[in-house]
Amino acid sequence: MKKIVTIFTAIIIAANVFAQSVNYNLPQNWMCHPVLKHTDIARQQNLTLTVKNPDLTIDTVIHYVPYADTLVDIFYVYPTISMDFRLGNVAMNDIDTITAKFVYSEQVGIYAQFGRVFVPYYRQAKIGVFIHDTTQSLLAGYMEIAYNDIDSAFSNYLKYYNHGHKIILMGHSQGADHVMFLLRKKFDTNPQLQSQLVVALCAGEPNYASVDGSRTGGALQNIKACPPRGSEPECGCMMNWRTWNRAYPVEGLASFSFFFNPYFVSKGLLYQTYDTVNHSHQEANYDFGYTTHKPIARYISIDNSGTDYVGFDNMFRAEATQVDTVPGSAHILIDTIFTFKDQRVIDSFPDGIPGQLHSVIPVPLDQPHSNYHIWDWQFVQNDVLQLLPKLIEITSPSGVPEENHQENTVIIYPNPSNGNVHLSMHNQKIKCIRLYNSQGELIEEFFKNDFSVSNLTAGIYYIYTQTDKSTFTNKLIKQ
Repeated sequence: MKKIVTIFTAIIIAANVFAQSVNYNLPQNWMCHPVLKHTDIARQQNLTLTVKNPDLTIDTVIHYVPYADTLVDIFYVYPTISMDFRLGNVAMNDIDTITAKFVYSEQVGIYAQFGRVFVPYYRQAKIGVFIHDTTQSLLAGYMEIAYNDIDSAFSNYLKYYNHGHKIILMGHSQGADHVMFLLRKKFDTNPQLQSQLVVALCAGEPNYASVDGSRTGGALQNIKACPPRGSEPECGCMMNWRTWNRAYPVEGLASFSFFFNPYFVSKGLLYQTYDTVNHSHQEANYDFGYTTHKPIARYISIDNSGTDYVGFDNMFRAEATQVDTVPGSAHILIDTIFTFKDQRVIDSFPDGIPGQLHSVIPVPLDQPHSNYHIWDWQFVQNDVLQLLPKLIEITSPSGVPEENHQENTVIIYPNPSNGNVHLSMHNQKIKCIRLYNSQGELIEEFFKNDFSVSNLTAGIYYIYTQTDKSTFTNKLIKQ
């Protein structure tokens, strides 16, 4: 009896611990954040990409400009890294931060060239939650605990650090689920945030996003699935994909799937329940142009240094496919391209790293039992690197909410301009003005309301205005 009481007491204590919110004002609860100086993994990346030939001789070396305030922010949610086969959530003190940082570097670290990076640690659901036959309500409970942390972290970012910046959301696997929840809770009914969203990239999950014949109405009400490649690029949408080996057996969505969970709907994390009989909702998988079976232009992964990147051209072949009779089976089918005297086997990430997940991450082996889920990002890195600048360029600069538009608007005159530019505000004092080019590079900083652009080349620039009350971002056109 005493043992039962002790176990029951432990369960209550654990429940109380996870009921408490995480304080995201504390730097130690972030992996990547502008306030971090020496522990921010995004700042430690060199962002050098070495493209190698099949015999490992160097073909090209590309140096990307690392971490900078480009008026674009990246908010990333890492996947399940807890290999604990028990049910539950990972306590903040038990997070394997070494593995979390490695997964960040491997999956999305190369995108730090596009702006500031925000990555919160969170009490994610353990791997056991997804491999055991748990009830839908129990699964929803564990995931809700994890999402509440992501929600708190994002709210903290919005309140204190966003300042009207554009936003790129990124996630993988469980992280992609939380990005979907974030889209529903924060963006789906908020026109201001929708105008700031460049794109949401959700890798490794089906992420049902639309009803048949539409790009909305599934998991999300207003945020659309991104249009197919070849269409006019569109911002403010959600893009998802997953990669499978050809030999891997096709899997679909069962009626007990995560995406049919009514508890997520009742909690407001998804837009609506799904037709579990007819499976009427379609996937929004993005094919990145692989509508025909063709080589992947460049496979990109982290190299053995853990800070640089390596790329191989024409190493894999890809094809967007699905089985019509299996709802939820859409994926990018991957085949290895074998080359004579091929030496493209990179040593695994250095052994001995605590919590290392997969020893073959840099270059995946041709394993029939693998659905390539681990490498969902790496196969499309080059495609995303080509796509993001286009999306950032066409995203409208975010400003102030509509209800405050008249009173809190930066007046820029003339705009377009080929000479002097004047800035003013109705009821705020301008303290600092920073001028950026379209690549996010700081051109000059001013501490007065007038400046000249006569020496600049024609094009689009961005003005970052700091006042005594807030900050604003506006577009300036140099004729």
